[in-house]
Amino acid sequence: MDVELTQISSEHNNVRTKKIVGECASLPIEGKTFLMFSEPLDPSKNIRMLHTSKIKSVRKEGNIYYFETQNSKYKLEVKSG
Repeated sequence: MDVELTQISSEHNNVRTKKIVGECASLPIEGKTFLMFSEPLDPSKNIRMLHTSKIKSVRKEGNIYYFETQNSKYKLEVKSG
């Protein structure tokens, strides 16, 4: 499904950008990690992959999911799929 991930806050800079537009196969699930793919930041690469640590909590508001991991808070908007 097509999604837009926004990092709301974090204790690290591993994500490198605050917004990522791409695809994911499944929605955030408490106790699991979240995985998504997008266009690479480095033009010499083929794909950008982002995965989080285990999700501590998830809240859904329409097509938007707010979730928290050990070090970060995210907003995931489902665009299609």
